[in-house]
Amino acid sequence: MKQVFQQTGCAAVRMDEQLTRYARPIGILTALLLSALFVLYNVSSGPLHNLNDIGGWSNRALFIGMTAAVQGLLLAIAAFLHRGRLSRLLLRQVLLTFGLLILLLGINQKTFAYVQQVQPLVRAMDEGGLSAIAGLQTPLSAPALTLLYVVTRGPVYDMYMAKLLCIGCMMGLALLAVHVADRRGWGLRADVLLALCLILPQGFLSAACAAQTDVAAVLMLGLSLSLLWRSHPAAGMVFAGLAVALSGVSLYALPVYALAMREGRFGLRHAAMAAAVALLACVPAVASGMPAGEALASLLRANFSLPQYASGAPNLMGVFPRAAMEEMPEYFMLRQVPALDPVTNATTYYTQEHFTYIMRGMTLAGLALYAGLCAWLGGKQAMHPLRQVLALTLGALIVCPGVSMGAWLLLDVLCLYAVMMAPALRLPACLVLFATAAGCCYPVTEEILLPTVVGFALCAVALCMLLEIVPGAGSGEGELHG
Repeated sequence: MKQVFQQTGCAAVRMDEQLTRYARPIGILTALLLSALFVLYNVSSGPLHNLNDIGGWSNRALFIGMTAAVQGLLLAIAAFLHRGRLSRLLLRQVLLTFGLLILLLGINQKTFAYVQQVQPLVRAMDEGGLSAIAGLQTPLSAPALTLLYVVTRGPVYDMYMAKLLCIGCMMGLALLAVHVADRRGWGLRADVLLALCLILPQGFLSAACAAQTDVAAVLMLGLSLSLLWRSHPAAGMVFAGLAVALSGVSLYALPVYALAMREGRFGLRHAAMAAAVALLACVPAVASGMPAGEALASLLRANFSLPQYASGAPNLMGVFPRAAMEEMPEYFMLRQVPALDPVTNATTYYTQEHFTYIMRGMTLAGLALYAGLCAWLGGKQAMHPLRQVLALTLGALIVCPGVSMGAWLLLDVLCLYAVMMAPALRLPACLVLFATAAGCCYPVTEEILLPTVVGFALCAVALCMLLEIVPGAGSGEGELHG
């Protein structure tokens, strides 16, 4: 019996080697087959068999078809990018299909973030069309509002379309991560990384449940940096311009781009190209009636619906409670004043005006801290690039005044990368993953598993470990393989 198994295994390996020459066309056919099976599964069962607000069978069939098209596109991209054995490609496509089914489990959930913040914008655009965005008071940038308008048009319920966009971007980010791992020769560990990205709780809650459009900007930013480091400056800076247009959080990546420019990865004309793309993305909003100055100023906003003090993000702003005391899950800072009763007479001491002053001051302080972090890392030429990228990204998200949990997904994927390939960085990476997993519940349920000040403390400790201020992340270069 053992000999039979050995002979069967050897025959399977030989067949795999022979068919690998045709891996790309076979992968395309497999993508079509899996998309067809996905449609059949969701007709009678599956996560799309009972869409509450879809508006009839025809709309449900249309949405199932659109979801299958997104799946087929992602599987085809996986086939096009794959350079290994056919068996590995088929495994990867199956993982992507199961990952899509997992992310679609939250398709019917109406979350706090969407109902309270995004849906009013969509309803205003339903009534006034694209011209309605000229009068909307929102932290979303003008190009992000345009994207939201385009995505939510049509007969299918707007929440489903916004979630499909975010799910597609999340899966694209996972596919980008595994492609980078493939180019570094990870082998089977690249598929493990793909599986971890697809079951990441932060991705499920931020993209599939809360439909935070920052996920699109994160994907654009990841594509931009990957293309720059693969010597494609023009394409990389086009995606950089799109990332800046969709989210002001992308502006915090400027130190990384400055480093790339210093290394000669792109020039001034490519930077001008990125700026032109960001400006062109504002044209639809300006054409619809938004003043040009307001559209350009919107690019500086950190893009998402929730205010910076209500996103659940474990950043510096989460340390301070908002002025609406009854809505704050924790009164950490005010409890440090024994004479203050935060329930009965808080407004006497702490009003919206005071809160606004605190936020402005903390924003300036956060920018100063980030500038200091960039200067610190500028003098650490011997530091491993992965450690530098983690420190810069974590530092940016900690001090960003209006970041959503969706914007933390890029850091979460980087932390998974570090856990897989950099033993010295596993402890700070796990601290960040724990803090973000607790924080991403707030936009979904308006409840938080971990006080934001505790999440901020964990992220601050992780940053100090990355900077080697406190022990916990070994400094030996031999321990960093990624």
